[in-house]
Amino acid sequence: MGDGKGNIIREFEISHTQKGFDAFFTIISKECKQRDATTSIAMEGYNGWARPLDGLILKHGYSLYNVNNVKLARFKEIFPAAAKTDTIDARKIVELFSLQKHLPIAKKVLQEIHRVY
Repeated sequence: MGDGKGNIIREFEISHTQKGFDAFFTIISKECKQRDATTSIAMEGYNGWARPLDGLILKHGYSLYNVNNVKLARFKEIFPAAAKTDTIDARKIVELFSLQKHLPIAKKVLQEIHRVY
């Protein structure tokens, strides 16, 4: 979880279960209230792995971004990081949010997903 300026404010993991999803939304809600902040969530959704969490995120009214894995890899070539791990990728994604307005490649990595009614 980042502050919008590229700083990590909290790291956590959840299980891909209803209990994990409930914990996720509890954490997000508490952090938003403490910081009086809006929330944008980015996640890798390759081969449907984001389901059903992606739908739940949109249902809760949060902005959701898909992470383009190919472009994330390119970004990491330009701005090197250690070997690929979920934690390192999450930190890079937080960094990308802060760079979107200034760096065209950062904007291309994060693609907003809109809720379909």
